[in-house]
Amino acid sequence: MSTKRSTTIPSTSTIHPLAIPTGTYPLTIGENTYIQVRAHLNTTHAPITIGQGCVISEYTQIGIQQKDNPGNENGGDRVSELLEGVVIEDHVVIEAKAVIEGRRIGEGTIIECGVKIGRGAVVGKYCKISPLCSVAPIEVIPDYTVIYGFNERRIDRSGTEALRVRTAEAHVEVLKKAEMATRAAQSAKRAGG
Repeated sequence: MSTKRSTTIPSTSTIHPLAIPTGTYPLTIGENTYIQVRAHLNTTHAPITIGQGCVISEYTQIGIQQKDNPGNENGGDRVSELLEGVVIEDHVVIEAKAVIEGRRIGEGTIIECGVKIGRGAVVGKYCKISPLCSVAPIEVIPDYTVIYGFNERRIDRSGTEALRVRTAEAHVEVLKKAEMATRAAQSAKRAGG
């Protein structure tokens, strides 16, 4: 007997046809969220919840990728971690080739290219993690933290929370318009030739 995953996707959100959702745990996506080509959403071991106004870029991997034995270096399969799975709050932007196994990514956070968020980690609100940086398994990153360079840390006191939300919303709208333009061009090409 096979188990079918529960998937909740509002009509205002977009999952690219070449995105790769796998697994049987629930996948929940909020309003006005855009999931790009080849984004891998793995609900094999735990659910994934993605908030509203998020951008998940191409070739990202989200979800617990492998079930480990208790007591391993990744913190094991704590019951609470598996029940909650991966939660990405509202207006989060995750750029290409990031790997997200963390338990929670806070609102308005920007995760740049190639970042790795370890199993069970918690990233606070309005953080920015620069390209190729990482967060260790079960590590807790405070709100407004910037991780850069060789995983150096500082607190961002610039007060740009509202700007980050507007930027994430604009990013989603640009992606939707680009997709509509691409579809129109493909349709015109098929009709004309």
